[in-house]
Amino acid sequence: LFARLTPEQGGQLSDQFQIYEGTMNLVQALYLNNAVKPFQDKKVRQALCYAVDVKQIMDFVSNGKGSPIGSSMYPSFRKYFIPELANKYPHDPEKAKSLLAQAGYPNGFSFTITVASNYDQHIETAQVIAQELKEVGIKADIQEVEWNSWLEDVYNHRKYEATVIGVDASTLSASSLLSRFVSNAPNNFINFHSDSYDETYQKAESAVQEQERTSYFKKCETILSDEAANVYLQDLPSYVALNKKFTGYTFFPLYAQDIARIKPAS
Repeated sequence: LFARLTPEQGGQLSDQFQIYEGTMNLVQALYLNNAVKPFQDKKVRQALCYAVDVKQIMDFVSNGKGSPIGSSMYPSFRKYFIPELANKYPHDPEKAKSLLAQAGYPNGFSFTITVASNYDQHIETAQVIAQELKEVGIKADIQEVEWNSWLEDVYNHRKYEATVIGVDASTLSASSLLSRFVSNAPNNFINFHSDSYDETYQKAESAVQEQERTSYFKKCETILSDEAANVYLQDLPSYVALNKKFTGYTFFPLYAQDIARIKPAS
């Protein structure tokens, strides 16, 4: 079993292997530090959402694969996922320029995207984003740092402006992806603050009926989208190679490998 292969790596394997195609179960986004200028301004965040062409990123980084997302939820969490949110901010540079002008940045601005150097797909994504933002007058510099530095400076101490990373879930509950955006959450590394979000999330956690709970979680996702908390991109594609002597591989809805159903091929 070879997991999380690139298409190129999969192509190099012999025909003794069956290639399975799925997704990584990550929320890849241009995460914005909502506590620093100019990302304190919702219009600026929305402008970035309109300026970034997600399809172009998917074509370049993921060979057209992967799944577009519009909030902090990925498709494998089926009952929570809202596919329509991926269409909320269609690529529209002119709309982006208008919002920037309204926010007081008619000539754009400069900022730094900090990316962990051990993730090629996130680095490539940041590079495409930087090129796309030039079209609306925004200059994005890319700073590659070691993973430990990223964890310490970006995730723990929130000393950054923007970053490209994939956020995963630790459990099969929507709360695993959404709890971090509560204002006082210790892992709220984007410094998102919304009274409406906090109240809605608390209602979700307090709900007894599963249908009601799911409804509140979906409202949380919609708030994140409406507020343009981040520039949501995609759930990256994932390729797994399994020797044809075995069968039964399935993709688990978390960033983990499910080998429980693998068995010898008959």
